[in-house]
Amino acid sequence: MRKLQCLFIGNQIQTFKTMLEYAVKLPWISVVCKPVNPREARHYLQEFDIDILFCDVATVVDREMEIFLLNNRDRLQVVVLASKAELSFNDIRCNVYSFLPKPLSFDKFYNVVSGAREYLQPAHSITHRQLFDFIFIKSAYKYYKVKFNEILFCEGMKDYTQVYIINRPKPIITLQNLKTFIARLPKDDFIRVHRSFAVSLASIDTISKNDIAIGQKSIPIGESYRSNLFSIVAQSS
Repeated sequence: MRKLQCLFIGNQIQTFKTMLEYAVKLPWISVVCKPVNPREARHYLQEFDIDILFCDVATVVDREMEIFLLNNRDRLQVVVLASKAELSFNDIRCNVYSFLPKPLSFDKFYNVVSGAREYLQPAHSITHRQLFDFIFIKSAYKYYKVKFNEILFCEGMKDYTQVYIINRPKPIITLQNLKTFIARLPKDDFIRVHRSFAVSLASIDTISKNDIAIGQKSIPIGESYRSNLFSIVAQSS
């Protein structure tokens, strides 16, 4: 099963830092980025396959966000962080999987995310199971058979994607956007590192603060994707 992707809505930095410290102890979850507001969260929810949304109860969730959460309640677990006093003055009307009391404790955090994992695991096990070690990529009027371990990185170009292959001088161009294409790749082997780039973890040569080197290619690291990338680096170091 791939890592569960988590996102935090709120402006309480200390609460987020505590949650991040707990998340690092669990190798099967990953926190996507820094705290965001509901408007920013809609962008991340569309760009990433978010599994658990931690929402600080003091943060206003607008009606558009509530509708989005209700429409995605089968794949997205909403966890509200609140003290008893805060619950008395706030109302989250969207689907809530669980409440996490503040101040946070590791035991309660672990129990909530473990429960969410058990709920989500059957769906992920079926959806993301790979039956083959290759993919057919349609380009122009042909289908190219490409093994997953031959893909170096992918570059999104608006409504199409360039797929760079080992020992192939030119990329294969397919009429799928980057998000759609990488959804077909093994989740544990490929990672989105920029709005326009996804890379094969096995193909990375070096990682610096702002870019990744794969052969002679320098690939930028987007701010929105930095936290997820470096959490993987930390776990593999």
